[in-house]
Amino acid sequence: MTVFEAKTSAAFLALAEREARTISVADLRRILRLHAAFLAGQIGGRRASLKFTNLSGHDLAGCCLAEADLSGALMQRVNLPGANLREINLFGADLSSSDLTEACLERADLRGVTMRDATMVRCKMSCVDLREGTLMAASDSGHLQQSHAGGTTLNGAIMTGATLRRARVSNAVLQCADLRDTDLRGSILAHADLSRADLTGCNLHGADMSGAILTGANLDGTILLDVKVEAARFDGVSLLGALFDGVDFSLAKMVNVHLPLRLSKNVNDILRQHATWIASNGQDGERADLAGADLIGLNLSEVDLSAAVLKGAVLRRAILSKASLAMTDLSLVDARGIDLSGADLRGARFERASLNGAIMVDVRAGPMPIRGHADWPTNLTRARLGSANFCNAGLMQAILTRADMTGANLRGADLTGASLREAVLSGADLRAAKLAGADLTDCIGVSRGPYAAAW
Repeated sequence: MTVFEAKTSAAFLALAEREARTISVADLRRILRLHAAFLAGQIGGRRASLKFTNLSGHDLAGCCLAEADLSGALMQRVNLPGANLREINLFGADLSSSDLTEACLERADLRGVTMRDATMVRCKMSCVDLREGTLMAASDSGHLQQSHAGGTTLNGAIMTGATLRRARVSNAVLQCADLRDTDLRGSILAHADLSRADLTGCNLHGADMSGAILTGANLDGTILLDVKVEAARFDGVSLLGALFDGVDFSLAKMVNVHLPLRLSKNVNDILRQHATWIASNGQDGERADLAGADLIGLNLSEVDLSAAVLKGAVLRRAILSKASLAMTDLSLVDARGIDLSGADLRGARFERASLNGAIMVDVRAGPMPIRGHADWPTNLTRARLGSANFCNAGLMQAILTRADMTGANLRGADLTGASLREAVLSGADLRAAKLAGADLTDCIGVSRGPYAAAW
C-alpha cells in the first residue's frame, strides 16, 4: 500500500466531542430549514453540521440533507426513505437497521460507515466511497484518540436494486448482504468480504474484485463481463446463468464452484424420456432436467420440452425454432442470440434470462390456460432482451416488469394487458404494437405521443 493509499483508507477527523449528543426535534427542524436555505443559495442559510449527533429513531423520510456533515453520527433505526443525501458526509456514522429505501446517496462519503441490517432497496449510490476509515476524536485531556475504526460494515444489509456504479467498496464487509439486481458496474470491490452474500442478477461489468472473498455467495445470473478476479475466493459459489466473457478465472481460487456442465446423457435420450413423461401424464419416462447444462449452438428445433427444467442452462446461439417450451423453467438462462422464432412459450419462466439479440419472431408467449385455475402468464421479469426481435410476437398479459428491452424490435407485437412496469424500452420499435391495457407505469424510454392510439 502506498503512502497516499494509507492516508486515504485511514483518513481521520479531529472532532471536539467524543460522544454523540442528543438534539431536540425543534432544533433539528430549524437546522433542516437553514440547510434548505443554504442549498438554495439564500442569505442566512447554513450547511447542516450534525457531527457526532444522536439521531437514532428519528423520522427523516424525504428530507434533504445533501452536502450535510453527519460524520460520526449515531443514526440507528432512522427512517430515511426517499431522502436526498447526495454528497453527504457520513464518515464513521452508524446507520444500523435504518431504512434508506430509494434514498439518494450519490457521491456520499461512507468510509467506515456501519449499515448492519439496513434496508437500502433501490438506493442510488453511484460513486459513493465505502472504503475503510478511522475516526478520531479529542479525549478529555485534549489528545486525539481513536473512536471508530475499521472497514465499512454492511452485514445483512438489504440493497436489492440499488445503484452503485463506480463505487469504491474496497475492504468493505458485506457478509450475508442482499445485493440482488444491484448495479455495480465499474465498482472497486477489491478485498471486499462478500461471503454468503446474494448477488443474484447483479451487474458487475468492469468491476475490480481482486482479492474479494465470495465464499458461499450466490452469483446466479450476474454480469461478470471483463471483471478482475485475481486472488478472489470463489469457494462454494453458484454461477448458474452468469455471463463471464473475458474473465480469467485461472487467477482466482475456485473451489466447489457451480458452473454450467456438459451433459452426462445423450440429449436425444433425454428428449425421448421427456416425450414419454408428457404422453403418460408423468406416470412413465422422466421429466427433462437440463438445469445448468451447456447446450451452446444445439439444434433443437421443433422439440417438445414443455414443462422441462432448463434453469441456468447455456443456450447461446441454440436453435429452438417452433419448439414447444410451454410452462418450461428458463430462468437465468444465457440464451444470447438464440433462435426461438415461432416457439410456444406460453406460461414459461424467463426471470433474469439473458436473451440479448434473440430471434423471437412470431413466438406465442401469452398466458397458458390452466383447467380450474387462472391462466398462467409468461414471466420475463428482469429479463435482458436488448436488441431482441419480437416482430409480430404474441405477448398478451406477459410479465415484463423491469425487463431491459433496449433497442428491441416489437413491431406488430401484441402486448395487450402486459405488465411493463419499470421496463426499459429506449430505442425500441413499437410501430403497430398493440398496447391496449398494458401497464407502462414508470416505463423508461416510451412517450405516449407516437403510440397514444395503441392504448
